[in-house]
This record gives sequence, C-alpha cells and structure tokens, in this order.
Amino acid sequence: MWKKLETTLGSLKFAVIVIGLFTVAMIVGTFVESYQGTEFANRLIYKSPFFMLIQFGMFLSIYCAATLRLPPQKRLYGFYVIHAGLIIIFMGSFITWYAGIDGNITLYPNSPTKRITLNEDEFKMSFHGQGKIVTFALPANALSTSLNEEYKGIKLLNYFPYSTSDEVWVETNKELKGKGYTSSEYFISNPNVSQGFTLSLNPEATEYRPNTSMGPLKVYYLHNSLADCFSLKNKSGLFFWNSKTNVCFTPESKKLEIKTVKSKKRFVVYKDENGKPFVYFPEVSPWPLTADLQSVQQSNVRIFSKQTFEKSPTLFLFGKKLAYFTDEQWEVEEIDFKKPVDLPWMGFELSLVKHSEDTYPERFPRYITPIQKNNELIRGNQRAVSIKVADKTYWVTDKKPITLLVDEQKVTFEIVKRSITLPFEFNLDRFKMNKDPGTNNPASYESFVNLFTKDGPEKHHIFMNNPLKHRGFTFYQASYFPLENETYGSVLSANVDQGRPLKYFGSLLLVLGSMWHFHLRKRKVKKA
Repeated sequence: MWKKLETTLGSLKFAVIVIGLFTVAMIVGTFVESYQGTEFANRLIYKSPFFMLIQFGMFLSIYCAATLRLPPQKRLYGFYVIHAGLIIIFMGSFITWYAGIDGNITLYPNSPTKRITLNEDEFKMSFHGQGKIVTFALPANALSTSLNEEYKGIKLLNYFPYSTSDEVWVETNKELKGKGYTSSEYFISNPNVSQGFTLSLNPEATEYRPNTSMGPLKVYYLHNSLADCFSLKNKSGLFFWNSKTNVCFTPESKKLEIKTVKSKKRFVVYKDENGKPFVYFPEVSPWPLTADLQSVQQSNVRIFSKQTFEKSPTLFLFGKKLAYFTDEQWEVEEIDFKKPVDLPWMGFELSLVKHSEDTYPERFPRYITPIQKNNELIRGNQRAVSIKVADKTYWVTDKKPITLLVDEQKVTFEIVKRSITLPFEFNLDRFKMNKDPGTNNPASYESFVNLFTKDGPEKHHIFMNNPLKHRGFTFYQASYFPLENETYGSVLSANVDQGRPLKYFGSLLLVLGSMWHFHLRKRKVKKA
C-alpha cells in the first residue's frame, strides 16, 4: 500500500497538480496583495492551512520522486542533488515559519527600549485591583472568527480582524429616561464644505462627546433647559443654572454681589437651599471652587459666563435650539428639521437631522474586506472583539480600549500587538535623512544607535543594505516618524531566522545540482 502511495505521490501527474494549485494560489495572492494589502494576503492565502497543505504536497512529491529512483544511479546524481536542495529549503522554511521572529522596534531620541512589537494580535485584560494581566492570542485569520473563550465570567465572543464601525441608535437605560440626556445629529455646510456630526449628553454614549470643534468654530452641546438662559439680558453676562430643577437665574435677580480678586477674576458667593455658601469663579470653572481651587461637583448649581464665549466663534446647541453671539448680542433660535438655520460665520447653515431623548448613538463594528491605497489600508483598518460581561455585550477595538466594572473591580479591555523583551537595549543617538534636491521627499534615511550590552555600550550605523546583527537578531532600517522641533524617531525591522542557513545551503545545492544534471545530460547527448 505504501509503495502504491509512494508511486502516486512521486508521479509526474501529482507534481503537475500541486504545482498548478501552487501557481493559481500565487496568482490570486498577488492580486489580493495588490488591492487588500500584504497582511490580508498572508492571512487569507500565504499562511492559510490550504496553502500550507499545497506546499506540504510539493514536499511529498519531491521526496517520493527521489526515493522512487533509488538505489542511486550515476546519470541521476544531479537529479538527487537538486531534490535534496529542495527538501532542505522546505525544512529551513518550516523552521523559519515555526520559530522565527519578525517584528519592529520603535526608537525615540535618547530613550532606551528593549521591546519588539510583533505582527500578532492579543486581547488583553488588566485587573486594576489585583495588578493582574490576562492575555489571549487572537487567531491570524482573514475572516471573522468565533473565539469561544471565557475567563471568570468574561466571555470572548467574536473577532473581526478587519472592520468598520456603523452608527446605531439604541434605547437608553430606563433610569436615564426623562432626565434630559438627549442626543442629536446635525449637518453643517456652506458652498465649499459640509460635515455631519453627532453629539450626546447620555453617559452610555461612550463613543460620542457633548462638544466638538471645526477649525476656529467651537461647538458645545448642553441641556435643553439652558437655551433660555442665554436669552437673559443682564450687565454681568453671568447666569446660574440649577441642574436639579432646570431653572436658571442671574446674580442680579438674586441681588448677589460680584467681586474681583487681585488677578481681576470675578467671583460670586451663593448659598444653596440648605444655606451652605459656595464660591464661584465663572471665568475658571462652572462648578463652585474650594480654597485650593478644586471643583465641588456635588453642587447642583453651576455658573456660566457668556462673555467668555464672545471673543471667538462659539455655537451652543440644545437639541432643537441653538445660541450664538453676533452683533453685540446673543441670539437664541429654534431648529426645524425641514429648514436649516443660517449661522453668522462664512455662510454656514445648520440642519437638525435627528434628535432623541429615549435613544442614544452607539458604534458597532462590522466585518468588511480591507482596501489598500498607496500601501496603506483606507478601509477595514480596525480590529474588534465582542465580549459578554454580566449578560451584556460590549465591543472592544484596537482604536479605543474600554474599562468596565466586573464584580466590583475595574477591568480594562484592549486589543494590542504581542511584544517580546530583548536581552539588550537600544538608544537612538541621531537620525539622518537626505532629501531629493528641491523637494521634501526623502531620498535616504539612516540611524545612529547606541547598543547597550553587558560588555558596555556600542555605537552602530544602520542604513539600507547595512543592517545590525547581534545575538541572532538582524535589525534593518525600516521607516521613520516625525516628532517635535523637526526631530525624528526611527523604526527598525527586527528579524530572527533560524532556518536561514538551511535555506542558503539548499539553494546552493539547487544550483550545483542543476549544473551537474546539465553536465551529465550534455555528455550523454555527445556520446549518442
């Protein structure tokens, strides 16, 4: 039975099949790599079990083709050497795949480091109270994967190696309904530019903030009861707002004295309903302050100074109302879903797209096929893992970790790259970049590093075709990144390839065997 199997695996027909499959996979992989990126091509094809099986089939074909022609024959000596070289190359490649290291080390000026970041994803859980860190290796798949992992009631559900986030409006918690935690979606535009944005006061909307900025324009999203406060007319331009009763009033209406300190900052003393006095510095903070200028956020009453926002373009939004300062006065207007409101800056107009008091926006990752442009992913460049904690599902992305309370203990969840620690340290002493004449395009760049070992520091110069080799590691100049004050950091590619000697030796045998086989065939032809 083995002889029959050996004959089949060593036949020309089987060799043609596996070589054909290998060729098709390489052609498809080339197109995938061009449009979806090298990493996606590796995950989908080059490092997939199917492609590994094809290569193993080629190995069996080569091995059996050689063993079928034993015992050795003089006319086949070159043939044996060629096949021995191919087998040795396969062995070296397997060792590299199984035990090799391929990563990057990021160097900052005068900042020693010994961490190599690998291109392998990990899901990391940090337990704050215990100082404990638990990690799970994420699969190197190209498609979405079910994880089915669990640790102390924390379940890891799905992993998206490539994803984007879609905005979905979900129902708010019953305890928060009716308390003014609104969310709104707006659209601002002029003849030259347009932009949509979503703001929320709901504490559950962790992906959205109650303020934003668009160039010089600052936008603040506030409780809807504050809209009428901006229409109050008083000399000081100050008003108080009670978040418990949603009522606003001016210092003048309560006959409160407005005083100033030596720095000319104004302050007001106000007593709450219990007669407890609080000191407010409206130009410093809306909250009352203690003697050491710490905010007292237990107070329901806050103070606002309209004069603070009169010097630069500022837009206040209150859901279905807005307020802004123009022509020496504050304007408060209603926003209609059907009709945009004209703003006093650069011909902008604002439209209300959606407003809700019972729902809030959330972003949920969705798996997509990545798209590459100029060697960078422009779509799908986000990793995402869904977890289940206390019967509630959360999404963690590599863009933003989340912190949850698990069994009365804070736990931070994040997706990170696996890293290893070197037995020595690097320090970037100087980075040099040459540019093409008359342009800012880099022509070449090189790193001058200090290598700290047990025998003392060593200086090395790393540039193209001049890597640094130390203790089995090879460091190549890979890229750079700008820092402040026209300085740069450097990125080195770190590589350990234990199978390299075997691959070099196998390649040498391949060349020698080809020459030997050609020489024997040539002699045979002449003899004939």
